[in-house]
Amino acid sequence: MMLAIDIGNTNTAVGLFRGRRLVRRFTLPTSMARGPGRLRKKLEAAGGRSHEAVVCSVVPWATPNIVRALRAAGCPRVRAVGRNLRVPLRNRYRYPRQVGQDRLVGAYAAWKRFKRDCIVCDFGTAITIDVVTKRGEYLGGVIAPGLEISLDALATRTALLPKVELKEPPELLGRDTANSIRAGLLYGCAALCDGLVAQLKRRYVPHATVVATGGASPFIAKHASCINHLRPHLVLEGLYALSGLSQHARKPSRASRLR
Repeated sequence: MMLAIDIGNTNTAVGLFRGRRLVRRFTLPTSMARGPGRLRKKLEAAGGRSHEAVVCSVVPWATPNIVRALRAAGCPRVRAVGRNLRVPLRNRYRYPRQVGQDRLVGAYAAWKRFKRDCIVCDFGTAITIDVVTKRGEYLGGVIAPGLEISLDALATRTALLPKVELKEPPELLGRDTANSIRAGLLYGCAALCDGLVAQLKRRYVPHATVVATGGASPFIAKHASCINHLRPHLVLEGLYALSGLSQHARKPSRASRLR
């Protein structure tokens, strides 16, 4: 069995693979990484007799804590993407070290699965829309605020708008404040996705397939006409695929190492 761990800004996604199957998945608050004892118990309960873990992180302070917790939980082989495991895409970003490892892993998972030009729309704390070509080149992408960030901003930066729970509004036209906010965010995010994907296709990858992933992707996929495939756990799938790569045959460049 193998553990795939995607450390995000708000939550950490944990996936347990048996063979090629994702047999269990859950999320933990990333803040839990500040308490290694409690985290170790959670990982022990999740991983059972896992012989390997692959970690991807966009939160530098949390990475060593989670790696230590995994080893304390009895996992004998722990690798971190960007440190001792490299994503085998040609990174065309102007400054390669600026790309979040989760974006590279998601792009790699889409490319490996579909073997064609792909646009990956990841709806997490931030919204990222990335382009990977059928030749295995990561071209770059765009970043926008995610749904939860937008909800928080409306509640904290306005006098009268409340913080609302993210859920499906009954219709496009909001008939009360809470559903006006929900409709604006969900339909607005879907329109943003459709508009940006259309431009990316027109300028870079006309025949790309579009893959949606991330915690909010099931909400957005209902309303964005551009999405061809819904893979909510794409990054975990990419981490599983990376687990089969040799640690020594693919040493990371200095630019891609985690500090």
